Amino acid sequence: MGYLQIKRGLSENLPVEAKPGELLFTTDTKKFYIGNGEGNALTEFANAAQLANFLLQKAEKVHTHPSSEVTDFASAVDNRIALQKGQANGIATLDSSGRIPNAQIPNVFKEAAVVNNITERDALNAFSGLHALVVDASADSTVGAGGGAEYVYNGSKWVKISEFNNLDTLVDWSGIQNKPEFVSAITDLEDVPSLEGEGGMLLCVLPDESGIGFMAPFDGNFDGGLF
Repeated sequence: MGYLQIKRGLSENLPVEAKPGELLFTTDTKKFYIGNGEGNALTEFANAAQLANFLLQKAEKVHTHPSSEVTDFASAVDNRIALQKGQANGIATLDSSGRIPNAQIPNVFKEAAVVNNITERDALNAFSGLHALVVDASADSTVGAGGGAEYVYNGSKWVKISEFNNLDTLVDWSGIQNKPEFVSAITDLEDVPSLEGEGGMLLCVLPDESGIGFMAPFDGNFDGGLF
C-alpha cells in the first residue's frame, strides 16, 4: 500500500506561490499552505481546525447536485425538448388544446370513415389501416341483407372484420362449454345392453316397455287369414 505525500520542505525554502489548490507543508514549523495560482500569495493554515474547515468547503470527488443547483439546467432541458419535438424518434408536440396534432399520428390510428354503402366505401381515398363502417353492406355477399359491416384496408383490398347483425366465428368442439356428450356409438347411450354375442338380433323396445333389449327376428309363415 502506498502513501499520499504532500509537497514539503523547510520554511526558508517555501515558494511564494503555487498552483490553485496545491497543498504544501513546512517540516520545521509544521504549517500547511494552499496555493492560489500564479501571482497570488499562499494561504497559510495555522492549525488542523482551519484545514478541516477549508476541506469542508470542497465537494467530494463523487457527489451529486439537485437540478436547482445546476447552472442553466432549465434552459438546457428546454432546448433539448425543442430539438426533439415532432422529430423522428423524438417526442410529440401538443396543440393549443393539449392534444397531439393529426400530422404526428400514424394513419393507422387517426382516421375512420362512415359510409352508407359499399360503393361509397370503394370511392374512399384508402390507405393501409383505414377503417370504414358501412351502414348497408348488403352488396357484400358475405353480409346479411340490410346489415352493416366494418372493414379495414390492408393496402390492396378491403377486409371485413365484423358485422352488425352476424358474428363469424369458428369454435372447436372442445372449446364449447356445457355441450351435450357426443355420441359416436350406440353403446355410448345409457341403458343399451352389450352387443357381444347378439349378432343377427334386433334391438328394440321390450314388450313391457321397460327398456331396450335384443329380440330374435321373426322366423315363420305369415297367414293372411280367412274371410
